[in-house]
Amino acid sequence: MEGAQIGAETTLRRTERAVHGELPEETVLLDVEEGVAVRLNATGAWLWERLEEPRRVDELARGLAERFEIDEARALGDVVAFAREMARRDLLSLATPDQARQGRREPE
Repeated sequence: MEGAQIGAETTLRRTERAVHGELPEETVLLDVEEGVAVRLNATGAWLWERLEEPRRVDELARGLAERFEIDEARALGDVVAFAREMARRDLLSLATPDQARQGRREPE
């Protein structure tokens, strides 16, 4: 997954490795296979919540821009960075547009 390209049309999907909990001021993911906790900032928590269902990067970026009142280019960069980090940790899987249409995703 390290070399996977993440673009606006990439679909993101949570993997089954992570469980999440919400504390008063933060959201924490627990990688159940590695036993590692990942603390999410407000942006990451918002994105993780939206990924209850698979979503495209561009869709997430539009929502993020609106929610946090930032321009879409910055929001797109933030979503791609989040996706890259979560995919590196195997907490998200990525699907290209063709794979998403066929119901497939990048190998985990």
